[in-house]
Amino acid sequence: METEKLFLKDSYLKECDSKAVTVEFTDLTVDKTVFYPTSYGQQNDKGEIEIEGKKYSIVDVWEDGQLVHLISLDTYPQNLDGVNIHQSIDWNIRYNHMRYRTALFIIGGLAFKFYNAKSRISQTYENYAWIDIYIDNIKQDIIDRLIDETNRIIKQNLPVEIKYADNNEFSIDKQMFGFSTGSIPQDEKLRVVNIPGLPLQADYGLHVKSTGEIGTVEFKTSMVKGKLDKRLTITLK
Repeated sequence: METEKLFLKDSYLKECDSKAVTVEFTDLTVDKTVFYPTSYGQQNDKGEIEIEGKKYSIVDVWEDGQLVHLISLDTYPQNLDGVNIHQSIDWNIRYNHMRYRTALFIIGGLAFKFYNAKSRISQTYENYAWIDIYIDNIKQDIIDRLIDETNRIIKQNLPVEIKYADNNEFSIDKQMFGFSTGSIPQDEKLRVVNIPGLPLQADYGLHVKSTGEIGTVEFKTSMVKGKLDKRLTITLK
């Protein structure tokens, strides 16, 4: 069986009830979950679960290809097969990841739109995130333009739509295929992020519903051998 990933259907879902599938010491798998596992450059959710009246803090979440594993610091009871598990995520941590991820997609989309530049989204954290923009000899005026245009899109409070597209249609669209340095997942149906005016991109991370939720984006750059580095680190206000 596979764990049903409720967060892909509703990234704003904070709690759910589920059934235990397997348990081994501090590792528990469930039939469905609101906990996002570390993947696609997004760190795992944190929070707690409740089993037969006792609460367990969740410090790590990972996926083995089929089941999602909820890792606690404390050892779970054994013989939990089919037992009800109530799950609750730390919403502040989740929401920050969502805001940062959507911000990175705006930046990457603008870099492709204006400069035909590919990008690589590497990681969102709780209080910052970073993206690699592949522009040769990137200059400060380019960074300034990306900053200004990103915050302009945020202020417009545009809708962020999640939809599913046929893989074949996605792959033949040059704009979608050329956006990222990463490979396109081989799923028959791809989960696609659509922000008006920007290229579509396949993604299995979590996003806000509108750009206005992001807040103001601030950029930090670094110098490598006297030149601006391709890596842009952002914080949100």
